[in-house]
Amino acid sequence: MKTVFWKRFRRFLTGVSVCAASLGAAAQPVPADTVPFSLGADRRIYVEVRLNNDTTPLRFLLDTGATDVVLNSRSPRAAGLARFDAAAQNFGANSSERVPMTDATQSLRLGRTRVDSLRFIAIPYPPEAWDGVLGLSVLRRFLVRVDYADRAVYLYAPSDSLAPAGATRLPLRYRMGVPVVPARVAFAGEAYDVWLEVDTGSDRVLDLNTPFVERHGLRGRQEPFAVSTVTGTTRTGGVLENVRFDSVALGGRSMPRVPGALSSVRTGVQASAEMDGVMGNNLLQRFDQVYDFRRGWLYLTVNDRFYSPFYDFLLN
Repeated sequence: MKTVFWKRFRRFLTGVSVCAASLGAAAQPVPADTVPFSLGADRRIYVEVRLNNDTTPLRFLLDTGATDVVLNSRSPRAAGLARFDAAAQNFGANSSERVPMTDATQSLRLGRTRVDSLRFIAIPYPPEAWDGVLGLSVLRRFLVRVDYADRAVYLYAPSDSLAPAGATRLPLRYRMGVPVVPARVAFAGEAYDVWLEVDTGSDRVLDLNTPFVERHGLRGRQEPFAVSTVTGTTRTGGVLENVRFDSVALGGRSMPRVPGALSSVRTGVQASAEMDGVMGNNLLQRFDQVYDFRRGWLYLTVNDRFYSPFYDFLLN
């Protein structure tokens, strides 16, 4: 009797396990679309986009630091695909200027997904850079997962919920219309709690904005290992002093000896006191990312790129 009971009990437990596994699998949302991406030499993410009813495939930069969809007005492939009858104020990394803008009747196709009721703005990037920029006016319509192993951007319904096991969860807020997250940056022996823009469109690591640098008297505490300019819509208005931060912590994940910069830019986002700095894709690429825009969370999961060098010349 005991043996029969145990066999039946084991079958019951097995059934419970199967049901639990099935429930667990069912609890994971199914993406509405899968969009392949490529990584450029600049370590940024590029996706294929088609505008309005045109079938020409265009190379777009995936940019969480852009509020809108941007067309490169110097790209011959994007020429004539939209009509710009209005203008808007654009804040770049180191600039602020009026730029051409369409009405809000534009559309694009990303993977199999069509997104309507968009406006486009035009910015003159170098013609070989990219055809356009895919910004938040598209991305915020989805729950977005960026997977570097799969080289894919997964688009989910915005009502879906996805919290990867072992991920660091950071609150996602907005300053100047772009997402920012909290971090702790240690420099010259002192730690600072900061809010950093999450900017996949930047090829840099982490730059602290000019007002933050000046408010805390950071300049002169460490000899810069290099000085560079910001590549935005203009090439004027200040430089970046490249230094090494003692550490950068995102939630419970801390990274030692991170190269970054102290900004002296006087115009644009990096001159703003509304956020403390900008975290670029040279740092973000070390994590698979889930952007839950509706609930206000960013999930970061360490991937195989976590220990890759920030800059090759620093290895010498």
